[in-house]
Amino acid sequence: MNAEDTLKIITKQWCNLTDLMKLLGCGRNKALDVKKQIKDKLINEGYFIPGNDLPMQAVVDILKIDIDRLEKIIKLGI
Repeated sequence: MNAEDTLKIITKQWCNLTDLMKLLGCGRNKALDVKKQIKDKLINEGYFIPGNDLPMQAVVDILKIDIDRLEKIIKLGI
């Protein structure tokens, strides 16, 4: 997956399992494990998580995705 694909995914409001699999570059089982860890962390911090999706901003923060770097890579055409 390239920088443009990553940026396209993280512009969504909510992160579903398919998005998480793409961002992590892993399969369903690993993504389910990471999703559970992120959801548990957010719930422990006092957040309410409706439904099965995760807030994308939390996913970006926890995975430490550098949006500025992605934008620079796209601008440079790398």
